[in-house]
Amino acid sequence: MKKLLVVDDEVLIAAELRDHLERMHFSVAGTAHSGEEAVELAGRLRPDLVILDIMLGDGRMDGIEAAEVIRDRFDIPVVFITAYGNEQIIDRAKTVDPLGFISKPFFEDELKACVELALYKVDRERILRDSEERYRSVVVSAVEAIIIADIRMRIVFWNRAAAGMFGYTAEEIEQRPVLELIVEPQRKALAVEMDRMVLTEEKDTSGRTAETVGLRKDGSEFPMEFSLSSWVVRDDIFFTINARDITDRKKIDQMKTDFVSLVSHQLKTPVAGVLGCIDNLLSGIAGPITPEQKEYLLLMRDISLRNYRNVNDLLNVSRIERGVVEANVKPWNLKRILAQVLRDHRSSFREKGLSLRIEGGGRRIEAMADRDKLYEAFSNILHNALKFTETGGITVRLRQEDGRCRIDFQDTGPGIPAELQKRLFKRNMVLHGAPDPKRGSGLGLFIAREFMTLQGGDLSATSSPERGSCFRFTIPLAENQRTETTDGR
Repeated sequence: MKKLLVVDDEVLIAAELRDHLERMHFSVAGTAHSGEEAVELAGRLRPDLVILDIMLGDGRMDGIEAAEVIRDRFDIPVVFITAYGNEQIIDRAKTVDPLGFISKPFFEDELKACVELALYKVDRERILRDSEERYRSVVVSAVEAIIIADIRMRIVFWNRAAAGMFGYTAEEIEQRPVLELIVEPQRKALAVEMDRMVLTEEKDTSGRTAETVGLRKDGSEFPMEFSLSSWVVRDDIFFTINARDITDRKKIDQMKTDFVSLVSHQLKTPVAGVLGCIDNLLSGIAGPITPEQKEYLLLMRDISLRNYRNVNDLLNVSRIERGVVEANVKPWNLKRILAQVLRDHRSSFREKGLSLRIEGGGRRIEAMADRDKLYEAFSNILHNALKFTETGGITVRLRQEDGRCRIDFQDTGPGIPAELQKRLFKRNMVLHGAPDPKRGSGLGLFIAREFMTLQGGDLSATSSPERGSCFRFTIPLAENQRTETTDGR
């Protein structure tokens, strides 16, 4: 039960007030008759609410002064009783933020309503304060930087982690533009995103993160990952930015990439040597071989080729992730590159008894491409089609349109389930479940898409179960062919 303290310099009125309150089933912990006594009892009894007269005649402090001390020292709210309602006294009483006023002479209904409402406010304020304290404790002690900005994109709050990350104290950074925390070239993109969130009233962006380059007070830069959300308080819009310094993560990723690159490079050379020796043995350079020996050599060659392709895939992914892959784009005879890819896979067509059909191959086509990367992209897609096609065959179609050449690889395989098509060109995506050592690393499609993007081209796919898949390349035509269009001949 909530405890009350009654304060009035008139003993009879204090007793009457106490009697009224107890009849209404409130618990009165004590009564006081001066400001000094009220302060002393408030400290000792710690009531939930003090009901006191504004005009205390005895002692050095009046009710307002006593209420101010009680509020400041013990954080106990007050309700004033007064027979004087002049404006000056009321304005002065408001400075201590009372929870209500009761006029003398008071009526029980009015007294009960005022006290119950005041106690309700006490409960709500304490719940809110506890919640705010818990929230602030979590925010202040959070490991990641938490930054709050207003609608003008000016910082109004940040926690200790943000201060440590950027090097500013809370006082130094308050009201400064939040855009100052990232490097100049990337500020516009963040400002546009914040404006978009305001215009679309989008708030929930959970799970969405972006990377940028943070800027510290001393001018140093660092890689930063952040998430952005917005919220509204009484029609005022605020933004919350949760930021993380990912320098260590970038270093670890780089070490992983460098390790894969080094290992892949070291493995590629001996595998190539093994393939050369096998080809020499198959050609008879070391003397005749028996049919059984040839069978084993062909099996060894197949295994070595798969390993060589896997190592090559790892090496390409490593280069892509390090950003060291460049495209040497110039005019190339597209059909000549395609013909070389098809020749290099003809043994696979023969072994599986698959047909090969080429449509639209009647004239020379020059494309702006990097020959090696276009060859690799074509080869990866054809290799993938051959892996999953057991009957029927593969059709390659060429067509020029809108200054670009379109090359389709259509197979008669089992098709790709719809749920996998969205992730088809993701790194480490492997069709039909877990990686199969006979089917490679699962990196070929990812590499093909990345190589096409580097050349200003594109790679997409359409598929339906049991009806096969179509992988479509587009690549810019050379300048002298961009104004020409054909019907696919």
